[in-house]
Amino acid sequence: MASLLLHAVVLGACTFIVMKNPQMVEEIFTTVTDTEEPNEAIVEQSMIQPQDVPKETPQDNTVSQEVVSNLQFETKGPIDLNVSEGIPQIEADSSNMPGIQGIKFGSETSGRMSAQARKAMAAKFGGNTASEAAVASGMKWLTNHQLANGSWSFEHSKCPDCKGQCSQDGTFKDCPTGATGFALLAFLGGGHTHQKGDYQKNVKRGVEFLLKSAQQSPAGLDLRGKVTANEGMYVQGLCTIALCECAAMTTDTRVKKAAEGAIEFIIKAQNPKDGGWRYNPGDAGDTSVVGWQVMALKSGYNAKIKFPTQVFKGAENFLKLAQAEGGAQYKYVPDSGPEKGPPSDTMTAVGLLCRMYLGWDHKNKKLAEGVDYLDKHKPAPNSMYFNYYATQVMHHWGGEEWTRWNDVMRDQLVRTQHPLKDGHLAGSWDIADVHGGAGGRLYMTCLSVMTLEVYYRHLPMYSRDKIKVEF
Repeated sequence: MASLLLHAVVLGACTFIVMKNPQMVEEIFTTVTDTEEPNEAIVEQSMIQPQDVPKETPQDNTVSQEVVSNLQFETKGPIDLNVSEGIPQIEADSSNMPGIQGIKFGSETSGRMSAQARKAMAAKFGGNTASEAAVASGMKWLTNHQLANGSWSFEHSKCPDCKGQCSQDGTFKDCPTGATGFALLAFLGGGHTHQKGDYQKNVKRGVEFLLKSAQQSPAGLDLRGKVTANEGMYVQGLCTIALCECAAMTTDTRVKKAAEGAIEFIIKAQNPKDGGWRYNPGDAGDTSVVGWQVMALKSGYNAKIKFPTQVFKGAENFLKLAQAEGGAQYKYVPDSGPEKGPPSDTMTAVGLLCRMYLGWDHKNKKLAEGVDYLDKHKPAPNSMYFNYYATQVMHHWGGEEWTRWNDVMRDQLVRTQHPLKDGHLAGSWDIADVHGGAGGRLYMTCLSVMTLEVYYRHLPMYSRDKIKVEF
C-alpha cells in the first residue's frame, strides 16, 4: 500500500510539473508526426462538433488547447501506475495460452462475455493490468453520472451526484439518447448487459431509457431524439449499435425487435445515389457519418437481424467515390460534393475500417498501404475520434503494426486518466480532442474506455484461426 501511495504522489507531482512547464513535454515525450488537418475550407464533421477546448484555470482542471496540441505520445514500454488491487494480474502474451484454448468463440461478442474470456483476450492481444483497471475506473465514473431516469447527459455535471465537481461539460444540452448510447457502448464493450455483469442495473436503466425515447415512424425506429444541429444520424448509428450489441449478447426479444426497427431506419435513410449517409435521412453522404452506419449494420448482421444486404453495396459505392490513392486513403466527401478536399487521417481511419467490415482482407494491397500509412502516422495526441477508429483498424490487422500502435495508445490512455486522488473526476479523461467540445468529458471518457476494450470487444478479423472461432 505504501508503494502504491508513493507512485500516486510521484505521478501527480510529475504531471503538475509537466503541465506548468510545456517545454518539458518535448524533453520527456518522444516526438511523433503532427496530425494537422489540411488548411482548405473543408470541415470534417463528427457528432461532436469541433469546439475550442476550455482554457485551463486553477479551479476546473481543464486542459488548455495549447497543452492539448503539444502533447506527445511516449513510445516507451509499459508504465508503473497505481492500479486497483481488485484487478487480476494479466499474464504476458502467449499464442498457446490455456485461457484462449478453453474458450468457445461462438459469436462476435464471445470475447467479452466472461471474465475468463476478457482476461485471456486482453493478455493475448496487448492489454495489461493497468488498462483493465482503467476500464473499470472509467465505468465507475459513468455509473456516478447516470441520471435518475436512466439516461446520461453530455452536460454530465448536472448529475445530482456530481453537482459540478467535474469540469468540461459538453455543449450539447439536449441530446440524451446520444449520450446514453455512448455510455451503453462502454458497458457492453466490457461484457456488461442488463442480464449479466457488474452493472446490470445501470445498463437496464439505460436500455429502458432508449426504448422509451425511441419514436416509431414509417421509416422504422427513430432514435435521434430532438435534433438541434448535425447530430441526428450520428445518434441513430451509435444507439443502433448499442441495441444490436445488447440483442446479440442477450436473449431479450424486446431489445432485438427495437434493434430491427433501428436498422430499418438506417437503411431507409441511405442516399439512393451515392450510397452514403449524412446528417438527415437521404442526404448525400460523408465518410464520418457513413462509418457509424456501417458499424451499426454490421452489428445488426452479427445479431442475426435480417435485412437486404444490398445496403452494403451502396456503402461500397460511396467509399469508392470518397477514396484517394486507390482506396488507401479517404476524403470527407467525394470530389463531387460541395466540401471537397484532400484525404485526411481521420477519414482514412474511418474508410479503412469500413473496407474491412465490407470484405477487404490482408491480401488487398490498398488496405496494406492504408495500414502502413496509419502505422507511420501513429496515434494522435489531439484527436480521440481518429484514435478510436484507427485503433480498431490496427487491431484487426494485427502483427507488428498493431503491437507498435497499441504500446503507444494503451499506455497514453492509462497515463492520462484521472486517478483516485482526483475525487469525483477519478476514472474520467480530460478533453484532448478537436472534436470534443460538444460532447465534453463524457464523450472523451466513453471513447477512451471503448478503445481500451478493443482487445475483447472486437474479435480480430484476420487472426481468428489462432483463437479457434467456431462461427
